[in-house]
Amino acid sequence: MYIIFNCPPMPYLIVGGIAMFREGDRHSRRNLDHTFDLIYVVSGQLYMEENKKRFIVAPGQFLILPPKTLHTGYKHCDTETNFYWIHFYTTGDFYCSEVPVQYSSKEYCRGKCYERDDFQLSLPQYGFVNKELQQQFTNYMKTIAQVKIDRHQNAKIFYTSTTSQIKYQQLFYTILTFICDSHEEVTCQDLAEDIFEYLMAHYQESLQLKKIAKQYAFHPAHIIRCVKRKYGVTPLQLLLHIRMDKAKKLLRSTNDPINTISSHVGFTDNAYFSKQFKRMVKMTPSEYRYLPFSQDTGIDQPAILTACPGPTNAPSPGRIYENP
Repeated sequence: MYIIFNCPPMPYLIVGGIAMFREGDRHSRRNLDHTFDLIYVVSGQLYMEENKKRFIVAPGQFLILPPKTLHTGYKHCDTETNFYWIHFYTTGDFYCSEVPVQYSSKEYCRGKCYERDDFQLSLPQYGFVNKELQQQFTNYMKTIAQVKIDRHQNAKIFYTSTTSQIKYQQLFYTILTFICDSHEEVTCQDLAEDIFEYLMAHYQESLQLKKIAKQYAFHPAHIIRCVKRKYGVTPLQLLLHIRMDKAKKLLRSTNDPINTISSHVGFTDNAYFSKQFKRMVKMTPSEYRYLPFSQDTGIDQPAILTACPGPTNAPSPGRIYENP
């Protein structure tokens, strides 16, 4: 789920802190009227429930609890658990959505220099911070912390600080940026893999990027960017590699005429198929058909089809599930 903020105004920091829970402790039960609660676990595990939806927040994961929703720890910590937290607020409107709002760039003209454009900020409610950025993220959370909740000592300690409010807000926006960028990277990889699977299933059809964008609810430019980031090529180039891989298999396993194979893998022009095949495989389809298997040269970027398959089924250390 995503929390969508209509901006301006931007959300702003109230206070940050750190909590140190013992084994057997659990988060308090509460409903905050106007305040968002951002939790980031650095060790142990926190078991949280919000409106009958349960979250297991593991090290490196964050969870944002919106206001006016009942949240509580549904299970005691099974080990010592340390986590940073931030309370923040907005005077603007917000809502929750299953999909993020896609940013669309606007062309600026002279008059636009004096006008305000509203925009929307999409924050994932739950997820991982990129592993490479977790230490830096933790340092920012530590710098913001002004309150320490120590269950070992049954104490709440407040720290004084000479850091300016503008510095605190700047750090807060950096933290939000990390959350947005981290989740965008995961979402981008998932999207690229989904597009790969789609092209594998529809390689005989012409590429209709607008149709794909509508099906996956993302802007075409975002789809191109994600596919290129993961596979190193555009969706059209990826489709071409898939078609050539299919054509090579048919040339090896059947006696079908080349124009039949060309049509089967989605080409309407046999001459164009032969031209692209020779460019990528370094020989004509006929030459490839009679090439000994040991001399198969492959295509320019075989790693696209071998090193980057579809989504894996490996379980995530963090889990979310509905409470029956």
